[in-house]
Amino acid sequence: MKPYISLGFYRPKRWNAREIGMHLVQMAKQAGFVPHDDPAHGPLKLTGKNWSSVALHAEVRRRTFKTAQAESFHYDGDLEPLAKTDCWIILWASNTPTWIKWRFAAVEGIRVDDTLIYKPKSYELIAFENIRCLHRRPPNCPRMRWIFRQRAQKHAL
Repeated sequence: MKPYISLGFYRPKRWNAREIGMHLVQMAKQAGFVPHDDPAHGPLKLTGKNWSSVALHAEVRRRTFKTAQAESFHYDGDLEPLAKTDCWIILWASNTPTWIKWRFAAVEGIRVDDTLIYKPKSYELIAFENIRCLHRRPPNCPRMRWIFRQRAQKHAL
């Protein structure tokens, strides 16, 4: 069992940040996700994005910047005291996708090695529960890659 679910694959016809973001938000919506409401930890707090939407709680970036947190396993909002961390993270990358692993594998009784790292495929849109998983940028990740992130809530269709 993987710590994430695949929402499908998306290879853009045109490399436009807004178009990529809107298409991936639509794919997430079709899977039953709606934007998360968390003003303390929203897309406007991050730098270097090419497109973002506070209402959709989503962003697209073309470049990767070196930060200590992104290069170690973490969950989103872990450094923000007022962040609402009980949400889903929806991710997509054109290359070198984010690594995912279970956060509490032994505690939850999941029979997987806690050191097992799951690596989604390029162009795969994935979703995972933020507080149940850890994620990180892969080591030696190239600076140039398209990435999408949305924080969302899961609702039945």
